[in-house]
Amino acid sequence: MISLVRYLAADVLRGQRYLAPLLVFLGVLGMLFSSDAGQPLEAYSGSAALLYPITAWTAVVVATSEDVVRREITVVSAGGWSRVLTAAALVAVIFALVMALVAAVWPVVTNPHPYTVGEFFAGLGAHAACALLGVGVGLLFARPVFDSIGRTVLAVFSVVVLTFPLGRVTPLGWVLDALGHNRMTPSVLWAGVVGAALVSAAVVVGARRA
Repeated sequence: MISLVRYLAADVLRGQRYLAPLLVFLGVLGMLFSSDAGQPLEAYSGSAALLYPITAWTAVVVATSEDVVRREITVVSAGGWSRVLTAAALVAVIFALVMALVAAVWPVVTNPHPYTVGEFFAGLGAHAACALLGVGVGLLFARPVFDSIGRTVLAVFSVVVLTFPLGRVTPLGWVLDALGHNRMTPSVLWAGVVGAALVSAAVVVGARRA
């Protein structure tokens, strides 16, 4: 599995399609924290909200990095769709968690308000939860669930756009509400659990659809 993860990660990096979401992510982070973003946890709400669509986008990039023929060869060589999808999910989660770490560290360096260790780790946990939610949404509608990249993009975009107006009805809303009120609640942990469940469900559904 480790060699498969390394192969898929190298393939994504070689393809360079990850640069588009990465540059958007870094550019918006730079704008968010270019001045005083507010109290520590409250300041994290913007970057956590940003991380959700960006990691969904990145997950789609990971899931579609190989063309159809190459992916079939990888599936045969790896021993089945389940192993390939699990490896792809791990790659997407790793990329997402790295971005979550960057988003959590950025305001600690640039924000004039001092951060305690507890606030930093609370913010990191909130970002990780949003990152997992994004990866889960991205993978649920990517290949092999949807073979068409157009359908994948439309489905992921629709879900992401519809999530925000629903507010506290969604796990993402739980996290943003907690950050917006400058406090942490158990709902943030539950949002992370839901995100991990979505990632696992994407692997199971994808393997059945393949």
